[in-house]
Amino acid sequence: MDKRKRNLLIIDNTSRSRNLLKDSLRDHFMCFDVDTGEKGLKVVTEVGKRLSAVLINLVMSRVSAVTILQEMNKAGLIPGLPVIVLVAAKAADEEKECYQLGAMDVIHKPYDPSSVLRHIRRAIEIQERVKKDSTGADPVSVLSRMIMQQSRALERQKDNNDHIVDAICSIVEFRHLESGFHMQRIREFTRILASLVMNNYPEYGITPDSIDIIVQAAAWHDIGKIVIPDAIILKPGKLTADEFDVMKSHTTRGAEILETMLDKEDTELFRICSDVARHHHEKFDGGGYPDKLVGDAISMPSQICGLADIYDALNSDRSYKAAVSPDRAFEMIVGGETGAFNPKLLNCFKMGRAELEGYAVRTREEEKAQLEG
Repeated sequence: MDKRKRNLLIIDNTSRSRNLLKDSLRDHFMCFDVDTGEKGLKVVTEVGKRLSAVLINLVMSRVSAVTILQEMNKAGLIPGLPVIVLVAAKAADEEKECYQLGAMDVIHKPYDPSSVLRHIRRAIEIQERVKKDSTGADPVSVLSRMIMQQSRALERQKDNNDHIVDAICSIVEFRHLESGFHMQRIREFTRILASLVMNNYPEYGITPDSIDIIVQAAAWHDIGKIVIPDAIILKPGKLTADEFDVMKSHTTRGAEILETMLDKEDTELFRICSDVARHHHEKFDGGGYPDKLVGDAISMPSQICGLADIYDALNSDRSYKAAVSPDRAFEMIVGGETGAFNPKLLNCFKMGRAELEGYAVRTREEEKAQLEG
């Protein structure tokens, strides 16, 4: 085996999946792949100590990921060799069993190949820390303690992020940029659309984990408006060309603000939030701003948040316009009156119409009651 790179074993019975993984990981690992669980088990038992990690597709013919983990336990290779398992989002029972058998991490399908690298590196890092910190202690206990610490740290980070998001929403509401219900609707519209994209267009790599991040990014999408003057934000009439240029700068300013606020160690969160802040006004035909991106050069999170934002804007009263009906909002977006959107995303918008309209009407009534109260 090549000593210049860490050795990674990929066990997957789908050639397309194996090739995709190897192409995305070959610059970082010496990748070895087998197409059956039997072959994978043979490699693991014979040269497991020379591997840095194992990546297994849960669904294998005859010898499954669960069986491989069971045999690795019998051979004493767990937890010395980190195992990452690829599972379907709905395979909750199998996922739990993999964790119980010592899998270090689980990645839900469909997955973004580039995110797999982060999972593998994290698993290897944890394993190396176990070796360093065990000092004669039971490695299973050490590993369990470290995973628990990591989980608690992630929960604390999520709580902190949620508090920051709520604080920003309060600031936005206080300045009358949009109501707090706008933020609430944007997040739910984003969740609905992202779930539909995940289920119908797996090529975009949306996963249950990434949906949570995209929803959080949606809450931050207009943070740049904090630095836009009130005279422009609250102007009841049409903006002049110069004023509109200032207004458009909320996209780039928002990305700049996020650059100073978000934890750069959480690279996926930072990347998606910053990207959404900058690009949620881009259009599929290149007619948006600030970078005039075309097609899928606009990330799917930005496309989703952009559509969610426009849909709520149409359904809401603003200082410069009255709300339109849900039917009219739907017609305007599908008919291209609000700019060009990805045809695949529009399909998801059509599929989710009833759920989107139901949530919009319900929260509009709550908002009205709150204002009248």
